[in-house]
Amino acid sequence: MDFRASVFTPLHVRWPHQQREITQGIRITDRPTFNEESWDFWNLRRTETEDALNRSHWLRIDADCEFHEKDAVLNNLVAILRQAMLGFQLWCPIGWDGIIIGARRSEAGLKVETVSIPEPYPRSLWGRMLDIERCDAAQLPAFVEGTLAALGSTSTRQKNPFQFLEIGLQSAVNHYRAGALLWTVGLDGLLGAQKRDVFQARLVQLLGEDTLVFPEDFMGRRPSYTVGFVAAKVFDWRNLIAHGTEILEDYRKPLQLKLEPSEFAHIPVDDWTHEMLYCESALFMLLASLRRIITDGLLPTLGNKREWDRWLRSTT
Repeated sequence: MDFRASVFTPLHVRWPHQQREITQGIRITDRPTFNEESWDFWNLRRTETEDALNRSHWLRIDADCEFHEKDAVLNNLVAILRQAMLGFQLWCPIGWDGIIIGARRSEAGLKVETVSIPEPYPRSLWGRMLDIERCDAAQLPAFVEGTLAALGSTSTRQKNPFQFLEIGLQSAVNHYRAGALLWTVGLDGLLGAQKRDVFQARLVQLLGEDTLVFPEDFMGRRPSYTVGFVAAKVFDWRNLIAHGTEILEDYRKPLQLKLEPSEFAHIPVDDWTHEMLYCESALFMLLASLRRIITDGLLPTLGNKREWDRWLRSTT
């Protein structure tokens, strides 16, 4: 083969687990060293050259090809790594710098051939509290595989919720309400619910009424809000935003998060409002729904409207 391609994207945080292949040749590696003297040529911002390029751990995928195929191969690897990073958010929503570097491998090192800069993913309020060391690394391959399978499918029904997750993350960088609205659209696409009660009932079936919405933070704490408590409230908030209605005062009021276990509740977190609770809940309930669909092997069912509707109706 004339061309040895490698594509990289930085992880937003240090990887605390054993370095390993995740799936389909995608693996976690130490920070690469590129033979590139002028990153300005690639229109990188200062934060990208000073922060993103210096991240300690990266996702990587390699392929060999004929020289005339290099552009197509690099573009394909970039797309795969971008989708893999979305699957990574299902495992732990740590955010993403939104930079992917394609390079040619040789004895002289890594020569940069292309730089892709899609919109980054922010770390949500509760996402900032998470520690990936508490996450089970053995679960990561399934979520990446499931995301790649869904986005590679010809089924719009399988693709849509993952795409709304990504578009919501990208929108939330600058407009968090817009991002949260898109996450609720992703939930709508899964639930097929046009009414508040149906939305709540089907989401409760998918995730469990007493299931806590948020995972544990770096201290082992988690907000005590359940799916049954927030589902209908998220639906009501979505309707206000979707119809351009003024945000009611009750949504803007400060919220003192209720945390479990109570002995650590006095340690402060970021300032929240009731509206932020519903925005964050939309994100974490969509993530949990997609995880459930992947781990329970429901992607084929989701892709068939009749079977998925039957599955939803059988539990409401």
